[in-house]
Amino acid sequence: MINNCVADKALQWIKNNTIDGHGITITSKQKRVYPEVTGYYIPTLLNIGEENLAIAYAKYLCNIQKENGAWYDAYDNYPYVFDSAQILKGLVAIEKKLPNVKYNIEKGCDWLLSNMDESGRLKPAISDCFAEDTTVYSELIHLYCLTPLIDAGKLLNKPEYAVAVEKIKRYYLENYKHDILNFSLLSHFYAYVMEGLVDLGEKEIIRTAMNNIEKYKDENGAIPGLYDVKWVCSTGLFQLAIVWYKLNEVEKGNRLFEYACSLQNSSGGWFGSYSISFANKYFTRKRKKAWYFPKEEIAWANKYYFDALLLHDKLNK
Repeated sequence: MINNCVADKALQWIKNNTIDGHGITITSKQKRVYPEVTGYYIPTLLNIGEENLAIAYAKYLCNIQKENGAWYDAYDNYPYVFDSAQILKGLVAIEKKLPNVKYNIEKGCDWLLSNMDESGRLKPAISDCFAEDTTVYSELIHLYCLTPLIDAGKLLNKPEYAVAVEKIKRYYLENYKHDILNFSLLSHFYAYVMEGLVDLGEKEIIRTAMNNIEKYKDENGAIPGLYDVKWVCSTGLFQLAIVWYKLNEVEKGNRLFEYACSLQNSSGGWFGSYSISFANKYFTRKRKKAWYFPKEEIAWANKYYFDALLLHDKLNK
């Protein structure tokens, strides 16, 4: 491991911020179970030897699945395609230890695909889901929803899931190529797109996109949270490091990973964003100032820290 102290503190943060054994909190200040993040924590927990915690998370998620197969947000208000897919990732990963989750997986996949239209678009379950600011996040993140469908199709002997995935992938590649190739979203969300497509075998287009993003790095090699700001998104750094590792660009991955590790708080967690400079922290206003959870430790940063760590250790032997 690059630094056992970082890993030990990061794992303790996860345990300290697991609520009633059910799932991971939203942030250090928003103490509610976050189903989406709880879901995609499961494969990570299994990979780092925390099987009991992974099983507890999975059981809770099965219990809160809606009758139609969807999962809702942390406040139980609305169904989300993205959130449901991340939970499916977790349930597919845990299936060998909890075979009964096949029922929940099939219901979830069928609901997920009920949101696909004839063109291949995987529509949001609520119409204004991405209406707020498409320069921060967009429907493109649905590309990160597709690998659990492929894996579930193999598990359930449903080849039609893989056929649907190809149609969805083709829709986004054909209609959003410019946004995919250029640093168009918050780095956290942009990295969902990058990793999603790498995992679907689209390495060449992602290699081009990742090379394009290099022009925005600072003197420390850090990629900013958005293309036009002077602050970084902690989880975005870990996620982009993961993408570099999956492209076998080890040195580039190491640079981002090590920089993100250096930001860890004494608690073992990471704030969502950090100012790169004194001027940005104290004199910048509005969007240019670090605004992505700058004073809250986000649960998903620790998940992606461990995912990046595992690849780092594997590739730096």
